[in-house]
Amino acid sequence: MGIKINNLQRLLNDNINVHDFCEVKTLEELIRYSETNKSFSIRFDRNYQEHNLPFYVYDESIKDQDTYFKNIIEEMHKLDCTLLCSNGHAYDNILKFNFVIDIDEKANFILELCDQKIPLRLMYQYKTTIIKGNLFQDEYEIINKEANTYDEEDISKIINYVVVRKYKYLEGTLYQSKVGKLNDDIVIWQTD
Repeated sequence: MGIKINNLQRLLNDNINVHDFCEVKTLEELIRYSETNKSFSIRFDRNYQEHNLPFYVYDESIKDQDTYFKNIIEEMHKLDCTLLCSNGHAYDNILKFNFVIDIDEKANFILELCDQKIPLRLMYQYKTTIIKGNLFQDEYEIINKEANTYDEEDISKIINYVVVRKYKYLEGTLYQSKVGKLNDDIVIWQTD
Protein backbone atom coordinates (compact mmCIF):
# COMPACT_ATOMS: atom_id res chain seq x y z
CA MET A 1 0.00 0.00 0.00
CA GLY A 2 1.37 3.41 -0.98
CA ILE A 3 1.82 6.59 1.02
CA LYS A 4 -1.20 8.36 -0.52
CA ILE A 5 -3.56 5.43 0.09
CA ASN A 6 -2.33 5.18 3.70
CA ASN A 7 -2.85 8.93 4.12
CA LEU A 8 -6.45 8.82 2.88
CA GLN A 9 -7.22 5.78 5.03
CA ARG A 10 -5.75 7.57 8.09
CA LEU A 11 -7.85 10.67 7.36
CA LEU A 12 -11.00 8.58 7.09
CA ASN A 13 -10.14 6.75 10.33
CA ASP A 14 -9.72 10.19 11.98
CA ASN A 15 -13.23 11.15 10.83
CA ILE A 16 -11.97 13.55 8.15
CA ASN A 17 -14.02 13.75 4.96
CA VAL A 18 -12.44 12.29 1.82
CA HIS A 19 -13.82 11.22 -1.55
CA ASP A 20 -14.38 7.58 -2.40
CA PHE A 21 -11.02 6.00 -3.21
CA CYS A 22 -9.59 2.65 -4.17
CA GLU A 23 -6.14 1.14 -4.61
CA VAL A 24 -5.79 -0.45 -8.06
CA LYS A 25 -3.05 -2.94 -8.98
CA THR A 26 -4.29 -4.55 -12.20
CA LEU A 27 -5.90 -3.66 -15.51
CA GLU A 28 -8.98 -5.63 -14.53
CA GLU A 29 -9.37 -3.62 -11.29
CA LEU A 30 -8.99 -0.34 -13.20
CA ILE A 31 -11.64 -1.37 -15.72
CA ARG A 32 -13.98 -2.43 -12.88
CA TYR A 33 -13.50 0.94 -11.16
CA SER A 34 -14.35 2.74 -14.43
CA GLU A 35 -17.57 0.75 -14.73
CA THR A 36 -18.91 2.22 -11.49
CA ASN A 37 -17.20 5.65 -11.69
CA LYS A 38 -17.67 7.51 -14.95
CA SER A 39 -15.20 10.26 -13.95
CA PHE A 40 -12.21 9.94 -11.62
CA SER A 41 -8.57 10.81 -10.99
CA ILE A 42 -5.71 8.33 -11.17
CA ARG A 43 -2.68 9.06 -8.98
CA PHE A 44 0.41 6.88 -8.99
CA ASP A 45 1.37 5.78 -5.48
CA ARG A 46 4.19 3.93 -3.72
CA ASN A 47 6.03 3.86 -0.38
CA TYR A 48 9.10 5.84 -1.48
CA GLN A 49 9.88 8.88 -3.64
CA GLU A 50 6.20 9.66 -3.94
CA HIS A 51 6.57 13.22 -5.25
CA ASN A 52 6.06 14.11 -8.91
CA LEU A 53 4.54 10.78 -9.86
CA PRO A 54 2.14 10.70 -12.84
CA PHE A 55 -1.44 11.86 -12.53
CA TYR A 56 -4.31 11.23 -14.93
CA VAL A 57 -7.95 12.15 -15.15
CA TYR A 58 -10.47 9.76 -16.66
CA ASP A 59 -13.98 10.34 -17.89
CA GLU A 60 -16.13 8.17 -20.10
CA SER A 61 -15.68 10.50 -23.11
CA ILE A 62 -12.06 9.32 -23.57
CA LYS A 63 -11.64 7.59 -26.91
CA ASP A 64 -10.06 4.13 -26.95
CA GLN A 65 -10.36 3.51 -23.23
CA ASP A 66 -8.68 0.11 -23.50
CA THR A 67 -5.45 1.64 -24.79
CA TYR A 68 -5.68 4.51 -22.29
CA PHE A 69 -5.93 2.07 -19.37
CA LYS A 70 -3.30 -0.35 -20.73
CA ASN A 71 -0.78 2.49 -21.10
CA ILE A 72 -1.42 3.64 -17.53
CA ILE A 73 -0.96 0.10 -16.19
CA GLU A 74 2.29 -0.34 -18.15
CA GLU A 75 3.60 2.95 -16.75
CA MET A 76 2.51 1.90 -13.26
CA HIS A 77 4.57 -1.30 -13.52
CA LYS A 78 7.63 0.53 -14.88
CA LEU A 79 7.54 2.95 -11.94
CA ASP A 80 6.90 0.23 -9.34
CA CYS A 81 3.64 1.86 -8.25
CA THR A 82 0.03 1.11 -7.56
CA LEU A 83 -2.81 3.44 -8.53
CA LEU A 84 -4.96 5.55 -6.25
CA CYS A 85 -8.29 6.06 -8.00
CA SER A 86 -10.68 8.61 -6.50
CA ASN A 87 -14.06 9.85 -7.69
CA GLY A 88 -13.41 13.48 -6.65
CA HIS A 89 -13.09 14.56 -10.30
CA ALA A 90 -16.81 13.85 -10.70
CA TYR A 91 -17.53 16.80 -8.37
CA ASP A 92 -15.26 19.40 -10.01
CA ASN A 93 -18.31 21.15 -11.45
CA ILE A 94 -19.55 22.07 -7.93
CA LEU A 95 -16.26 23.01 -6.30
CA LYS A 96 -15.89 26.52 -4.91
CA PHE A 97 -12.11 26.30 -4.79
CA ASN A 98 -9.13 24.08 -4.08
CA PHE A 99 -6.89 25.26 -1.27
CA VAL A 100 -3.59 24.67 0.45
CA ILE A 101 -2.99 26.14 3.90
CA ASP A 102 0.32 26.12 5.77
CA ILE A 103 0.61 27.33 9.37
CA ASP A 104 3.82 28.03 11.29
CA GLU A 105 4.52 27.66 15.02
CA LYS A 106 3.39 31.27 15.70
CA ALA A 107 -0.05 30.67 14.05
CA ASN A 108 0.90 32.66 10.94
CA PHE A 109 -0.66 31.12 7.87
CA ILE A 110 -0.47 31.21 4.10
CA LEU A 111 -3.66 30.11 2.34
CA GLU A 112 -3.55 29.62 -1.42
CA LEU A 113 -6.74 29.03 -3.36
CA CYS A 114 -7.86 28.49 -6.93
CA ASP A 115 -11.47 28.40 -8.15
CA GLN A 116 -10.84 26.60 -11.46
CA LYS A 117 -13.02 23.49 -11.83
CA ILE A 118 -10.02 21.16 -11.82
CA PRO A 119 -8.32 18.63 -9.53
CA LEU A 120 -6.26 20.24 -6.76
CA ARG A 121 -3.09 18.77 -8.24
CA LEU A 122 -3.51 21.08 -11.25
CA MET A 123 -4.32 24.32 -9.39
CA TYR A 124 -0.83 25.80 -9.67
CA GLN A 125 -1.18 25.88 -13.44
CA TYR A 126 -3.50 28.86 -12.82
CA LYS A 127 -3.19 32.13 -10.91
CA THR A 128 -3.85 31.52 -7.23
CA THR A 129 -5.09 33.96 -4.63
CA ILE A 130 -2.77 34.07 -1.62
CA ILE A 131 -4.05 35.10 1.79
CA LYS A 132 -1.51 35.70 4.57
CA GLY A 133 -2.30 36.37 8.20
CA ASN A 134 -2.42 35.02 11.71
CA LEU A 135 -5.10 32.57 12.85
CA PHE A 136 -5.99 34.80 15.78
CA GLN A 137 -6.17 38.15 13.99
CA ASP A 138 -8.87 39.42 11.65
CA GLU A 139 -6.69 41.33 9.19
CA TYR A 140 -5.12 39.58 6.20
CA GLU A 141 -2.80 40.44 3.37
CA ILE A 142 -4.31 39.30 0.07
CA ILE A 143 -2.30 38.82 -3.11
CA ASN A 144 -4.12 38.39 -6.45
CA LYS A 145 -7.41 39.16 -4.72
CA GLU A 146 -9.41 39.36 -7.94
CA ALA A 147 -7.94 36.21 -9.52
CA ASN A 148 -10.42 33.86 -7.81
CA THR A 149 -13.92 33.93 -6.35
CA TYR A 150 -14.27 33.46 -2.59
CA ASP A 151 -15.77 35.34 0.35
CA GLU A 152 -14.90 36.00 3.99
CA GLU A 153 -17.22 33.22 5.14
CA ASP A 154 -15.28 30.71 3.00
CA ILE A 155 -11.97 31.87 4.48
CA SER A 156 -13.34 31.75 8.03
CA LYS A 157 -14.67 28.25 7.42
CA ILE A 158 -11.24 26.98 6.36
CA ILE A 159 -9.44 28.74 9.22
CA ASN A 160 -11.93 27.35 11.78
CA TYR A 161 -11.55 23.89 10.23
CA VAL A 162 -7.78 24.05 10.72
CA VAL A 163 -7.96 25.47 14.26
CA VAL A 164 -10.47 22.88 15.49
CA ARG A 165 -8.49 19.96 14.04
CA LYS A 166 -5.07 21.37 15.00
CA TYR A 167 -3.44 20.72 11.62
CA LYS A 168 -0.42 22.70 10.43
CA TYR A 169 -0.81 21.84 6.76
CA LEU A 170 -3.86 20.91 4.69
CA GLU A 171 -4.65 20.36 1.03
CA GLY A 172 -8.37 20.34 0.36
CA THR A 173 -11.36 21.41 -1.65
CA LEU A 174 -14.37 23.48 -0.59
CA TYR A 175 -17.58 22.55 -2.42
CA GLN A 176 -20.91 24.28 -2.98
CA SER A 177 -22.71 21.34 -1.39
CA LYS A 178 -21.93 18.28 0.71
CA VAL A 179 -19.96 15.45 -0.90
CA GLY A 180 -17.56 12.68 0.08
CA LYS A 181 -17.62 9.69 2.37
CA LEU A 182 -18.69 11.75 5.41
CA ASN A 183 -21.01 14.14 3.53
CA ASP A 184 -19.35 17.52 4.17
CA ASP A 185 -18.60 20.55 2.00
CA ILE A 186 -14.85 20.27 2.70
CA VAL A 187 -12.83 17.31 1.42
CA ILE A 188 -9.22 16.85 2.50
CA TRP A 189 -6.59 15.29 0.25
CA GLN A 190 -3.42 15.62 2.37
CA THR A 191 -2.38 16.74 5.84
CA ASP A 192 0.89 17.30 7.71
